Amino acid sequence: MIRTDDNSTFSDRARAALLAHACGDRFGAPLEFVKDASVRTRPVHLGHWTDDTHMSLYLGAAILDHGPGPLEPDRFGTLVGEAFVRWSHDPLTPSTAPGGTCLTGTARFERDRDWTASGVRESDGCGAVMRIVPLALAFRGEDLIDAARISSLLTHAHPNAVEAAIAGAWLVRAILETGRWDTTLVEEAIQGLDGPWHQGGEVAASLRAALAWARRGEDWLDEDAIPPGDGGWRSGSALGLAVGAALRWPADLGLAVEKAARIRGDSDSVACLAGALLGAALGTGAIPTSWLDTLPQRPEIAGLADRLLGLDA
Repeated sequence: MIRTDDNSTFSDRARAALLAHACGDRFGAPLEFVKDASVRTRPVHLGHWTDDTHMSLYLGAAILDHGPGPLEPDRFGTLVGEAFVRWSHDPLTPSTAPGGTCLTGTARFERDRDWTASGVRESDGCGAVMRIVPLALAFRGEDLIDAARISSLLTHAHPNAVEAAIAGAWLVRAILETGRWDTTLVEEAIQGLDGPWHQGGEVAASLRAALAWARRGEDWLDEDAIPPGDGGWRSGSALGLAVGAALRWPADLGLAVEKAARIRGDSDSVACLAGALLGAALGTGAIPTSWLDTLPQRPEIAGLADRLLGLDA
């Protein structure tokens, strides 16, 4: 079990969750789509982050527009939809490799203005779980569960996508609130997925497989071992691989993120989620300085985290 450093405050760890998410996204971006063994060894030249971070920033803006107080589901869904429409028209978006399902769901919302029907039912891609960190900074309890569900439904209406978004957001928040990162939290998330969070999906199986893999102590993530076995392109696999990496290398954020990125699959999404989990546990001091010093829009990302925390004060 990893307990947070006493010198690392709640606000520092929350800020680190969003910053490490962006750093992981950025580290994994050059490795995405690498399908051969060179993914384990090729040098990484840090550039810009991808849609994982970009959508998170827009989701954070929607949360700020909602403001403090109890979640108003329909208003929140509309605000998130409007934020994603702005994201889709942002001149930066084409250069961040936006996902097709995210674009489709956003276009449907822009046309029909109905967040309950805009999501693609057939897609359980990881586009909903990759952006959950702002939710975990601003919401707690049932409001967090509902906000994660609504955020997913806007673009990804498949049960697996919704379950992964809920479980991912809950895990980040639970780490922040308990000050620990261990298998017990993952087991509690599995209980939630087997119980009140269950949407008809199979994400609990992905997390069970992640626990089993982490216990084996292997040196590289095994994409096939985490169902559905596609290297993070689908939601259960993305969350499961990230959880596995964070459990296997819990005291070394940089190593866990690198291991999460060096897979034959959705490297940036798995790495950003691993970064978020360990950022929430270890704080900004655990993020490699070379990553933070060159992170695009670092002040804006850190400032967003601070403003989101202000809503939960």
